[in-house]
Amino acid sequence: MITTMNTDILLDYLKDRLGVDTDGVDDSTPLFSSSLLDSFSIVELICFIETQAGIKMDAWDVTLDNLDSIGQILRYVELKKAG
Repeated sequence: MITTMNTDILLDYLKDRLGVDTDGVDDSTPLFSSSLLDSFSIVELICFIETQAGIKMDAWDVTLDNLDSIGQILRYVELKKAG
């Protein structure tokens, strides 16, 4: 199982699988609140995060605080893996 998650992996996924134009997207770019991603993308993104990082997201963790930017996703994954 792959358990690596970083900015480049997330950018590649957003571009290749979700069709996001990632030019200008960085760790702090809002993904959902800026409409780069829509509600249909969330399930795919969660599945990718779980598989790629080797974690299981709880339903109450599916929030903009955890998923609205690459930086927030990476922080969430780090915290989840820690414990």
